[in-house]
Amino acid sequence: MHNHFDYIIVGGGSAGCVLANRLSNDFNAEVLLLEAGPKDRNPLIHMPASISRLIEHKTLNWNYTTTAQTAMNERQIPVPRGRTLGGSSSINAMVHIRGQAQDYDEWRDMGNDGWGYSDVLPLFKYSETNHGANIDEGFHGFKGPLQINDRAYTHPLSDLFVESAEAVGLAKNNDFNGHNQLGVGRYQVAQSNGKRCSSATAYLHPAADRPNLSVITNAKVRRILFNATRAVGVEYQVGNNVDKAMASTEIVLSAGAIGSPQLLLLSGVGPAAELAEHGIPVVLDLPGVGKNLQDHLNVSVLAQTKEPISLYGIDKGFKAATTAIQYLWNKSSPGASNAAESGGFYSSKFSPKRADIQLHFIPLMVYPKPVADINQHGVTIHACNLRPTDVGEITLASADHRQAPLIDQRFLQTQGNIERMREGIHISREILASGPFADLISHTYSPNNTCQGDDALNAYIRANAETEYHPVSTCRMGPDDMSVVDANLKVKGIQNLRVADASVMPKLISGNTNATSVMIAEKAAQLILQQSPVLRKT
Repeated sequence: MHNHFDYIIVGGGSAGCVLANRLSNDFNAEVLLLEAGPKDRNPLIHMPASISRLIEHKTLNWNYTTTAQTAMNERQIPVPRGRTLGGSSSINAMVHIRGQAQDYDEWRDMGNDGWGYSDVLPLFKYSETNHGANIDEGFHGFKGPLQINDRAYTHPLSDLFVESAEAVGLAKNNDFNGHNQLGVGRYQVAQSNGKRCSSATAYLHPAADRPNLSVITNAKVRRILFNATRAVGVEYQVGNNVDKAMASTEIVLSAGAIGSPQLLLLSGVGPAAELAEHGIPVVLDLPGVGKNLQDHLNVSVLAQTKEPISLYGIDKGFKAATTAIQYLWNKSSPGASNAAESGGFYSSKFSPKRADIQLHFIPLMVYPKPVADINQHGVTIHACNLRPTDVGEITLASADHRQAPLIDQRFLQTQGNIERMREGIHISREILASGPFADLISHTYSPNNTCQGDDALNAYIRANAETEYHPVSTCRMGPDDMSVVDANLKVKGIQNLRVADASVMPKLISGNTNATSVMIAEKAAQLILQQSPVLRKT
């Protein structure tokens, strides 16, 4: 294969697959996509109920961990990220959430013109074909690559959660991506015919046979190559072979909120003092690279059911084989469950007019770390703080590209975070004691009924809370000195280099982040094709 291209995309994940499709749709453009992981052929990717096997998978997951978190009993928190075509969209729970309109208006008001809700809603619509039965008119698309569906399978306990939440005063909501996010209901998922619809499935596979698109998997990018401050190519490694690829028009980093800042740092773009510590020559002193790390933190409330009616055991032994066979025969079976089947958004006393807590209901008792099940039937409610004020950073452990960076989330270092999480436990307990659950639940398993009062709940949270797996903002977009890219997603002070993934979010959104990552890539593709088109070859 030749090594000269018009566009090089680093990372074949949620955003990179979108860019590969949209940029290669111009047949004048030679496009190269480099993905560090393998092709997305593993059947565990495509069967939704297999997510418990993916969350710690040794090949399809980077299996990052944080540094010891001082406010969380010095625990190192798992940070799973996808390492295959489709990236984290190939290993996540497929919940399709856009966040709140206010999120994007805040982005705009932070100095990012073109990123308000009225600007990005058309992109969300453009990205999807929504097959939902009860969606709000005017908020959805019907011709896009990403297949969004009501789930093929829903466990009865997931609907009883909704009824029990209504019993404590939460409103029913049939469309969290419509005119209003507040309330409870079934989550829509990125699935098609009961199978996962990742970015690779939606965007990359339909474009795979284009002669102007080259895809190299198991290709770890070691560094970006520069001519002064102009990005001209990348150095990458496949097995023991090191090669170079050159880009005549643009390079786009889509390696995610951890991978993109790490690659910039390894390439000499970042805080000069940090680069000097590792003996990396400075291409540009850009102090914001790796800073502003944000993520959702959640705490689990588990309850045991009186009867054996949960999903417990479907992924073990004979039941696992039965589940797989049933799924192959009928996609509307438990094998199509994404676990987090229903949930909702709740306004605590700290935010009476805007949801600040998200609930994910699972018809199974599961502990995090990242996944450990209990040998009993029951249910779990994850309560997630949507308004974290903790800000962490990603820094290099060494100049060796093979070594994972240091991920310091600095969780729970500001008081407001733990107060909101206590509210999440309170509302979860209320739901479990109300409506249909009042007769179905035997007892709250964890935290048990002896765990009362602020101090006890604080201790429980510090010992058990986990990330929601939504890292963002480490190459933040904005006009200030600590931002990394501008509103056009161009790396400041560098020519021919953009970042397009979750790392550019100026601020964490109110919900699951994959849909927004896809939207960012759609916007990036439009900007690139408008601003850096490939001239027609003669």
